[in-house]
Amino acid sequence: MMIDFEIEDIDLKDGELGTKILQLPVLTDNEISVIDPIVAPTSGLRIEIFDVNKKEGKEKYLLTRRKFFLFLRVFKAISEKFKELKKNQNLKILIVTDNRPSKEPLLKYCSEIFAYDGYEVYYQKDLNGQSKMSAPYGAASVVLYDDINLVIVLTASHNYFSWNGIKFYIDYPIPISGDLFKEISRRALNVKEIRLKPCEPKRIDAEQINNDYIIQLLSRILEIKSLRGKNIVIWPYLGKARGIVNLYKQLGANVIVIEEEINPPNPIKEIREEKLRNVMTQANSNLAILLDADRDRIALYVKQNGEYFTYIPNEIYSAMHNILTMNYNKKIINVRTIPSDLRGDNSSFLNVLTGVGYKHLGVILYFLFGIEVDQSKIDTAILYFENEDKKLTKIKYPNPLKERIGNLMKKQGLDEEEFLIVMWEESGGHTINILNVSKNQETNKFDFSTEFPLIADKYPVPALILISELICRGHIISESIDWSIVGINRTIPAIDEEKIKIMRNFEKNDKKTIKIAERNYNVRALSDNNNKIDIYQLKSKDSTIYLRPSGTGPDIRFYIFAKRETYLEEIKRAQDHIKQNYA
Repeated sequence: MMIDFEIEDIDLKDGELGTKILQLPVLTDNEISVIDPIVAPTSGLRIEIFDVNKKEGKEKYLLTRRKFFLFLRVFKAISEKFKELKKNQNLKILIVTDNRPSKEPLLKYCSEIFAYDGYEVYYQKDLNGQSKMSAPYGAASVVLYDDINLVIVLTASHNYFSWNGIKFYIDYPIPISGDLFKEISRRALNVKEIRLKPCEPKRIDAEQINNDYIIQLLSRILEIKSLRGKNIVIWPYLGKARGIVNLYKQLGANVIVIEEEINPPNPIKEIREEKLRNVMTQANSNLAILLDADRDRIALYVKQNGEYFTYIPNEIYSAMHNILTMNYNKKIINVRTIPSDLRGDNSSFLNVLTGVGYKHLGVILYFLFGIEVDQSKIDTAILYFENEDKKLTKIKYPNPLKERIGNLMKKQGLDEEEFLIVMWEESGGHTINILNVSKNQETNKFDFSTEFPLIADKYPVPALILISELICRGHIISESIDWSIVGINRTIPAIDEEKIKIMRNFEKNDKKTIKIAERNYNVRALSDNNNKIDIYQLKSKDSTIYLRPSGTGPDIRFYIFAKRETYLEEIKRAQDHIKQNYA
């Protein structure tokens, strides 16, 4: 990575038997708010770890001790809590990173903290001192390996290279949230001293374990045959995307990797068409896959009938679900975040709508398969399903959702069915599994089962392979969704206090009609199971707008589904109205 950076010296004292001791300074109010944010993050913790100075047209990155120590505090807190949960038994951890410039010092110190605390530390097979793997593969490893029940992924996804973050998974591949997340934050605030021990990690090939699982899963959904021999361009934006590249090769594709790095690594916002066209022309390729740093935010660049098209996740996944349903007779239980694209809803067997992030989506998966879910996760989750007249019914317990599926099967005369359950969000996360539902003749109730491990976090690679296969078979994304409607998102800047102010001030409009630029909107507040409002819906006669506080940055996010001719003006008017009247 061509970034000029340096790390401030860290003073360590000698401890017993070759260990080191780090004394931590008292936290400032700002540092406390970073570790224990007012607005809970949707997926792990992210911190701008580097100070960036610009001199003579060049950027100089400095990793200060104080910012580095914030990460170390959280590592220590995770270690303490996991030891408590497991009563000091089976202390094994897999630690992986993306390719950010801060990856190696964070990996080293993280490993030494856990080594001192008695853990066996595992790395993905990689260069010496490195353990690079995507966040989805890291999350899934906690269930794909029977004896590793703690995984830490060091990544800041699509944020600038100056950022890094911590995603961590205990027992299940679902983001830590609710009471457990808050407790770890509180523990991190109270850490005053950290002890370190030199670490000799064990190497495993978790990437291949993930790829084997994906191939097995796909074999039950669709034969991957048209991908063979096709030239596929993959642009990781940061790093090499080794796991995904190897999987495409294993499935018979010829892969061309673009190694040019883009800062920030966000394929939804940054598309370099000239470069893509040149590479695709030289490679005789009709498909390019664009990935963010941790491989859970995606875009496609596709050549169709001599023209090039960019497709974002809203369009990719909606089209894919429609094609699988209409052309391959798949029945889909469509679990999507509320602001995600609605253009696949009509082809679904059932639509389930949740709050933003897999801490909501994953709860639905565990509900269906009878996995016990921590009550605080349920309490803070936004969960709805569509009833008979397409109105939303709140879900607090598994049974109403299971009964809804059973009633729909009875209505269609089905005693058993194999469903594809898809869980996805507009930013790029997608997870797919197979749900078998059969009527128990003794109890007259429906049983729910699957033969595959339950992954309840972002896991978009199976969807990437599926859409690639469908494109190679000749299916066209733009012909598979209603192209008169456009779905996009935009943001306005807002720190945590401003986010809360806007959400509170706007609450007076709940269940009322407001007017923005001569257009009337019916407002509905969508809340979690503690009745805390997290999302507002503004619905006009031919458009829908959502707004919510971002869980990954200092923003209020706006989403719109509206007419292609007017959607940009409409979302801009809504942003301006909210900012002027409620901030």
